[in-house]
Amino acid sequence: MKRRNFIKLTGAGATALSLKPPYEFIEHRSSIYSFPQMVGEVTQSSAILQTRLTSMNTMPENGFDSAEELLSYDIQGVRGFAKFELANNPKFKNAKASPWLEAIPDRDFIVKYKVDGLNADTPYFMRVRFGATPSKTQKGPVSQFSTLQTTDSEKPVSFVATSCLNLGKFFLGGGLLRAGSRSKAAEGEDRSLGFPALEEMSKLNPSFWVQTGDTVYYDYPNKEGIAKTRPELRAKWHRQMAMPRMYRFLGQTPVYLMKDDHEYRYNDSDNVENGKEPSPSLARATFLEQAPIAVFEDENAVTYRTRPINKHLQIWMPEGRDYRDANDKPDGPHKSIWGKEQLAWIKETLLASTATFKLFIVASPLVGPDDGTKHDNHVSYGGFQHERDAFFHWLKQHHLDSNFYIITGDRHWQYHSIHPAGFEEFGTGTVNGQNSRPGRKPGDPGSTDPLGFIRQPYIQEDPIGGFLHVKVSPPENGKTAQLTIETIAEDGSLLNTAVKHAK
Repeated sequence: MKRRNFIKLTGAGATALSLKPPYEFIEHRSSIYSFPQMVGEVTQSSAILQTRLTSMNTMPENGFDSAEELLSYDIQGVRGFAKFELANNPKFKNAKASPWLEAIPDRDFIVKYKVDGLNADTPYFMRVRFGATPSKTQKGPVSQFSTLQTTDSEKPVSFVATSCLNLGKFFLGGGLLRAGSRSKAAEGEDRSLGFPALEEMSKLNPSFWVQTGDTVYYDYPNKEGIAKTRPELRAKWHRQMAMPRMYRFLGQTPVYLMKDDHEYRYNDSDNVENGKEPSPSLARATFLEQAPIAVFEDENAVTYRTRPINKHLQIWMPEGRDYRDANDKPDGPHKSIWGKEQLAWIKETLLASTATFKLFIVASPLVGPDDGTKHDNHVSYGGFQHERDAFFHWLKQHHLDSNFYIITGDRHWQYHSIHPAGFEEFGTGTVNGQNSRPGRKPGDPGSTDPLGFIRQPYIQEDPIGGFLHVKVSPPENGKTAQLTIETIAEDGSLLNTAVKHAK
């Protein structure tokens, strides 16, 4: 007997929002919505589904003209019940459903569910049934996502990688010395829709999205716009995810959210309990609550992971904030960003991988160059260079330096750099131009490479927002598998292409 698609739902999960653009809200007479919906942590057989029950599903047309307004605006949550419905067809024939889940204030009215038992390389349709009680409900928008290919599949695959989504600078403008002519605040429809780059990313129909960190900025705008309390931290996430281009993209693209300094605590933050808010414990809890990375019942959730995408691609997403030593601790063999347990896991999983290309996606750089005044990352003087150098040596020692490439966020310019040891790094840059700036070049006396040892095939000359588009193709026409990394501006124009054939 032919087996129908079997779906097993476990844990606490959530959904993704909307079909292909243009997206239209499904309006209801009652003031309760499933908003926004998203899908995270997709594998060959599972995904985490997430939504939040709210009193509204729109953003105001204006009113974000000051730091105070940006901080004070929020989308209120609503008590209620929700369950996720999932099917491999748009009519939801033979759909499977989760149990009813309660949206409560302690969890910011967010409900999550992990679904297991999915079929690999399969499109799925998901929607949320929700209401004030399980007996009186309505259906939310329909989302789409696909599970990952099997680990022996050789089909082409692509994804997008981004960083630094500064909504404050988007509305209020960036610094003139940083973003040049593109520093002025967003205007026209962009102001109501959100980051243009997300629309350009959507057009590429990527298999998934890796957001390397700084999804929200707790510490910007300065003074009046700084978030410190739990409600203020949550409000930053609500506003960011409610921008139309954001929830549309989340409705058609599964996401892997990583954490960096600005959605952890503040710029260059570490784990020192120094009396500054938010505290490390509140910061970690808020990220796990807001991101579709783990269900609420997972008391031992970690934010580092690897995903084998298919035969030719595996990605790593280490955690760069939770386990780090103090930034001002003297650099040396006992200073670490990753911590002993995570570093052991990184090495173990790299050794076990059989993927052709190994992409190491980090929140902050391993090659650079960066500003010489920084001290919180792997390329910083007095930072964590020793751990980086030891890691590079280990990779070479175990012959893992071939077909190994680094993608980094955190830096506010796009670049392609090559370390003297041969390791290549690609910078995502910032999503929005208001948050971009001129970059540091090899040989710059104010950089971490004043002697110019690093080679740099590409650096963004004109500060502009954008993202990376990564494509992997199977062997063909007598050539080996191919990795292509495209640097794309926020308006969709192609800035640079790097093509790497498997060695």
